[in-house]
Amino acid sequence: MYRAYLSYDGGEVEVPELAPDSADGLYIDSGSGGIEGWRSAPDLKVTLTERGAGNGAHAVDASRILYSARTVTLHLHAIGDSREAVLALMDAVQRSMGRPVRLRVVDGPEDTYADGYARVEWDSDRDCGPEQWQLGTLTVVCPDPRRRSTSAHTLVLAPATTAPGGLSYGDERIGLVYPLDYGAEASEAANYGVIRNDGAAPAYPVITVSGPMPGGVRVDCGTLSLVYPQPISGVPLVLDCLSRTASIGGVDVTRNLTSRGFPSVPAGGSATIVVLSVGSGWVSVESRDTYI
Repeated sequence: MYRAYLSYDGGEVEVPELAPDSADGLYIDSGSGGIEGWRSAPDLKVTLTERGAGNGAHAVDASRILYSARTVTLHLHAIGDSREAVLALMDAVQRSMGRPVRLRVVDGPEDTYADGYARVEWDSDRDCGPEQWQLGTLTVVCPDPRRRSTSAHTLVLAPATTAPGGLSYGDERIGLVYPLDYGAEASEAANYGVIRNDGAAPAYPVITVSGPMPGGVRVDCGTLSLVYPQPISGVPLVLDCLSRTASIGGVDVTRNLTSRGFPSVPAGGSATIVVLSVGSGWVSVESRDTYI
């Protein structure tokens, strides 16, 4: 048995799978088609160039294997003990029209969601004896074809030190200043960690840097580096690896990045994130299992 949740600003509608003993409510009718387009990949957006001499076409690089928007269709079945009850169920879905929606589907151990916009279409009025019922279809178009896990993998990393190390020589750099200062002690929180992706497509984490970080931040992942050299104080810096952008308080500051090696987490794999910065803030990394 699976169930779907259609959420929007101001409400959420739960739609379980219809069963023979189901009570009055709104259901997904598997007999009419259930959910279509949720597990199947969307249409490919790949252009082949045929070989002028030789069989077949030229090979396609992995970065050029792209997909169209995801279109999901839910076949609905509304059941009530009166026409008023059925109309109330229909209205709960109608309220999602004209606004962004999130479609979440729980199917056994897998709990994923996709964002988009919706359209509902109801069949002609139905009347089946003492019980009223209505059939319809809900279509959700998701511009981003990825499905993501509702629960996230998270890391919280700290700078390796809170201040430069070494002995203090004073302002005049003549002799040692007592008591001696050997630099900051190592932080209890590690400056590196591993983030996972148990999905079937690459995941793109969101990295949030909270200050104070007076010298900015550097985040490494393998051979890739993200460097933001400007001070970070009260408002966090958000690095979105999918859109390859940096923002502070909703303002785009991508132009300030001096290195733009945005990392991804491979399907069914992991990535090591390292923070190479000085400060007393922290860096949080969030990644979700991703599917196409």
